Amino acid sequence: MSIEHPDWWDSHSDQPYRLKDGDKSRVRSANLLEYARTGLTALALSPLIAWRYATLHSNHQRAAATDFVGLGVSPDHGDPGAVSELVEELGVKRLLLRVPSWHVDRLDEYLDFAARFPAREFLINILQSRDSVKDPAGWAKAVETIVDAFTPLTQEFQLGNAINRSKWGCRHSGDYLSLLDAVADLPMRFHNIVLAGSSVIDFEPLVTLRTLINRHRYRLDACSCALYVNRRGSPRSTQYGVFDLARKIRLIGAMTALSNRSANRLWITEANWPLLDTRPYTPNSGHPRSTVDEATQAQYLTDYYQLAYATGLVERVYWWQLVNPGYGLVDHRGGQLRKMPSFTAFGQLLSNGKLGT
Repeated sequence: MSIEHPDWWDSHSDQPYRLKDGDKSRVRSANLLEYARTGLTALALSPLIAWRYATLHSNHQRAAATDFVGLGVSPDHGDPGAVSELVEELGVKRLLLRVPSWHVDRLDEYLDFAARFPAREFLINILQSRDSVKDPAGWAKAVETIVDAFTPLTQEFQLGNAINRSKWGCRHSGDYLSLLDAVADLPMRFHNIVLAGSSVIDFEPLVTLRTLINRHRYRLDACSCALYVNRRGSPRSTQYGVFDLARKIRLIGAMTALSNRSANRLWITEANWPLLDTRPYTPNSGHPRSTVDEATQAQYLTDYYQLAYATGLVERVYWWQLVNPGYGLVDHRGGQLRKMPSFTAFGQLLSNGKLGT
């Protein structure tokens, strides 16, 4: 099964193609104004964030492995029946399914796919595009249609994805805030839904802060992030010489605890390591300096989950995704499903209770 996407979508790596440099127009008045607002917010709140970072404690009980360990699935790779069998074999309960706003007229295909996973708890990630930013009313209508279609199955929805990357449609954080404002009344129509957002990819705390503390009108039930550590480094590696995975989580947790736009809940909804020699499926160059071998990926996967769990600040972590040769757990090239070492490592987290470090 495979669903057709627009010509700007890379169906191998499951994301938009990179924009040409000329299309990344950053020096504009709107961009500069948003950067200024972000900088002023950070400057004004930095003492409070530092205090909260130093005094932060776990705000919830440690989840069971089946509640903490989540997995992304997609109808675009592999036979759906075989994918369902793999999910059953792993014993994973929490699944993330991406539903693009540009496929609002093809929801039956996504619903049919989701129906193959009974007794699973879905988080639906609603994807935005540049068209969404250009037409917030159209985005709002698409989101409402998707939520209405999936609420018999789940109450959990993530609004947007990788909002700090221009190829996903938002040229600056203000574009994303406008998308959130456009659906701010959604909880009034669907009373039990749980909305996650921020959806910042990689570690860009200033953008995350801008989405968590502001004077806009939306309200989120959880802060979500696609928290990558390093494309080839260990979760224990540091960025800016300070922030390893645990410290990154702690900083985002501190900002979430102070947020006036999100409840104090933190979800990591995307993490993985690209694999060596897997172009065009790998989402980067495929060069050894930015990829890992399969055994290393499996070890880093285990480390990531254990370190995130040990912080006591994260409710759940989703690996993206099950079937993809470039960064997943299963290689489907050649029409065969080959379980990679990371598949075994992921299953052990669930079956052997190996979340404790």
